[in-house]
Amino acid sequence: MSFDGVLMHHVIQELHETLRAGRISKIYQLHDFSFLFHIRREKTKHLLISPSPHNTRMHLTKGQYDKPMQPPLFCMFLRKHIEGARIEKITQHNNDRIALFTLNTTNELGDSVNRTLIYEALGKDGNLILVDDSDTILDCLNHTHPLEDRRTMIPGAKYHYPEDDRINPFDREKSKTLLATQRIDAPKALVEHFQGIGPLFATEWYQRRKDDGHETLMAMLEEKNYTMAKGKKIVFANIDLTHYRGEKTTFTSPSELIDHVFTDMMDKNRYNQEYKTLKQFIDRQIKKQTRKIENLNKDLNANMQADENRIKGDLILSNQHKIKKGDRSVTLHDYEHQKDVNITLEPTKSPVENANRYFHAYKKQKKSLPHLKRQIVKSKNERTYFNLLESQLAHADLNDLEEIKEELQNYGYLKKRTGKKKQASRKAKPLRFIDDNGVEILVGKNNKQNGELTHKVADYNHVWFHVQSFQGSHVIVKTTWNNLTETTIRTAAHLAAYFSKMRHSSSVAVDYTEIRNIKKIPGQKPCFVTYTKQKTIYIDPDETFIKTLKQPK
Repeated sequence: MSFDGVLMHHVIQELHETLRAGRISKIYQLHDFSFLFHIRREKTKHLLISPSPHNTRMHLTKGQYDKPMQPPLFCMFLRKHIEGARIEKITQHNNDRIALFTLNTTNELGDSVNRTLIYEALGKDGNLILVDDSDTILDCLNHTHPLEDRRTMIPGAKYHYPEDDRINPFDREKSKTLLATQRIDAPKALVEHFQGIGPLFATEWYQRRKDDGHETLMAMLEEKNYTMAKGKKIVFANIDLTHYRGEKTTFTSPSELIDHVFTDMMDKNRYNQEYKTLKQFIDRQIKKQTRKIENLNKDLNANMQADENRIKGDLILSNQHKIKKGDRSVTLHDYEHQKDVNITLEPTKSPVENANRYFHAYKKQKKSLPHLKRQIVKSKNERTYFNLLESQLAHADLNDLEEIKEELQNYGYLKKRTGKKKQASRKAKPLRFIDDNGVEILVGKNNKQNGELTHKVADYNHVWFHVQSFQGSHVIVKTTWNNLTETTIRTAAHLAAYFSKMRHSSSVAVDYTEIRNIKKIPGQKPCFVTYTKQKTIYIDPDETFIKTLKQPK
């Protein structure tokens, strides 16, 4: 676990300096059992504490979070007892992952009382506990009863720290003695002998250590290189992770580090969930429309044979003398097409009635032909639309996915959620590139962006690029037709081909024309347009080239 006792030590130092003497103004319990405290000291700071076994952490945050409409019981309990409380101090129990918030508040009688909010960042045993000045538990998030083989955590019980006989590494003398007397020749041994040191910190110490490693340990404990490293997994610590391969980012404070890591992690989880949900829905819609088109075509082909029913009716009327009531079938010669026609008859009906039955079927089929053709066109348009969305998913970030989801809700394909606050997200923006001539090029990543770029952002004399006959992004070149250079044309065509369904193909046809020649299609979704006076260039999409393009900040 990256959030070890050493990092907790740095977080508590920061919180004590930042929040001491502040007052708790609001408390929220979030959906994942995390707690958000609004603390007022000159300005309002937001403190997130999470005893969740999967996202254990404590830090100041600038993130936006979903807040339940109805607060859970433990949140209501905390509001009752410590909203308005003044933070006297914030401390750590030895070097364990246990933080103590000493609070001063007033009870129901208006008397000043002391309370301690204890946060235990102990993974599956994580907890948030409120105790009085005699260490009696008033209540806690997770209860454990006396019969369980764990510490008792219920209202009225005495609070006891978890047992841990390891050395506090910040105790300089004990640490020096231990390192001098014990054989600590592996990261695991350091973890086993010192409290609050995790495997990541221990591995880095093992790589850096000199002699007995004491001075190295002391320096690392106080180091303030708050580092996140991305390799096979994301790790973070208060130290420079020299042993860890991967992309590294440093931050100015432990809260900034942890907030970034977990916001990134939650965004990634949320992205995966949103992507999977949208991909499955879009795939189902494509399959649905494909099946519908196939069935409609079968009906259309059947109805295209409507003339056969007219011919059979005519043959029955012109050959009534050969047919009598009770016949089940008759074979008559069709002189128009020079062939014999076998006709099925209703034995209970007269020849005229049988003829009228075929004429009725003929009229019904002829009447349904325009409807079937309209339905086929509609289903093909729907399939094209969902194919377009499918191609957009390939380059969508979280905010783009949110816009695609919102678009599907606005069109009625997905139901809008009610009774839940929508999580705030940054507005998705189109991609921006600068070619070698300094010309700005904009690329829409979803239908909303495509529509805004083409119909609102671009000037009438800007140039529009789009892959020919396939789904893809609208690409806007912010220059006039007369100022186009071969460099700009090829760059814009690369972008149009790459951000389309043809990005893995070669010799992709890309059309380009002025914005003034782009027209919306009446009755169609705004993302579909027609255009005239276009030229065409053929391009081989090259991802390496796309990555070399400059993107303005």
